[in-house]
Amino acid sequence: MTPIMLWVLVPTALFLATVFYVVSIGFRTRHADLRSEPPAPVETGRWPSLVTVRGLNGPRT
Repeated sequence: MTPIMLWVLVPTALFLATVFYVVSIGFRTRHADLRSEPPAPVETGRWPSLVTVRGLNGPRT
């Protein structure tokens, strides 16, 4: 009886934990706008500006 419960309860718990994780990620990022440009950094003179992956902060093509 115990091995049967382990074969049923452990995958069920892992599945429910995964579902909870995916739903929580979706809930936290529901208003994320992944297609917009990142905000321009404020030049304070203290820290250098970062270079993006596109290189030299050029416009998207």
